[in-house]
Amino acid sequence: MKKPTNEFKIGFTVLLALGLLLFGILWGKQVSLSSGSYPVDIRFNNIAGLEAGAPVLVNGVNRGRVTDLILKQESVIVRLAMNTNVTLYTDAHFEISTPELMSNKLVSVFPGISGIKPPAGYIWMGEVPSGMNELMKVSANLVQDVKRLLNVLETTVTNINETAGDPKLRQALIASVHNLELSSQRTLEFISLNEGKFNQVLNNLVSSSDNLRSLLASNTEPINLAIADLNALLSQLNEIAGKINTISTKLETKDGTLGMLINDSTLASELQNTVCDLDSLIQQIRAEGINTHISLFGKKKK
Repeated sequence: MKKPTNEFKIGFTVLLALGLLLFGILWGKQVSLSSGSYPVDIRFNNIAGLEAGAPVLVNGVNRGRVTDLILKQESVIVRLAMNTNVTLYTDAHFEISTPELMSNKLVSVFPGISGIKPPAGYIWMGEVPSGMNELMKVSANLVQDVKRLLNVLETTVTNINETAGDPKLRQALIASVHNLELSSQRTLEFISLNEGKFNQVLNNLVSSSDNLRSLLASNTEPINLAIADLNALLSQLNEIAGKINTISTKLETKDGTLGMLINDSTLASELQNTVCDLDSLIQQIRAEGINTHISLFGKKKK
């Protein structure tokens, strides 16, 4: 019997390596060779860019792929090749999703729990997440905004370069930076020279704060009493103000003699005349005295 030649050994090794590579690829893609597939049709109003060959994930596990896209008048029929070891019920849920923002789309499947199997030729209704279209629109708008921003930034950089190239402006900037450095240096020198004074001022502030705190703590009761007395005084002032308001009201309403004297001009005039007559009488009495003829029990005999 002839021994295997080197060519046979090399060919066998290559075939074995290819077989292992094919097995690894199929295993990595979770493709089962022991089970076949069956077609599943889902109707979508919009497939949002789904392509044939896209994977089908059942509860996150790869169990099929998209085999065909059938365009209808108002919808799209997406045909799947589903592994036979997956059982779909009438309440199964199909959704087109994108695991990552820039990745390809796939079909996510929830197989259902009703236990009712659909009849042959049954077509499920699929869903596209409502936020996907809005996200794509927002992404497109964002791209346009970024482009406009880049144009503005480019214009700004160009203007800055043109401005920075002006010799006069460059000299002015250099002078401003130099002046700023001088000001900073002088400020640091001033702080360094007066550091002791600053520390003393801070220490005095701390000491004054401590003294004030101690003073307030040791005189809390007298301060509280003074505040109470002040509140009592304010209360009395409010009471006096109320009484004054009452008197003022009575004077305005002609209540009492004083109110009548203030508001009644006739009575005031008569009272003034009476006072004048009384004053004249007093002056006469002072000048002439008082002559009286008093009879207690009848007339005086002549």
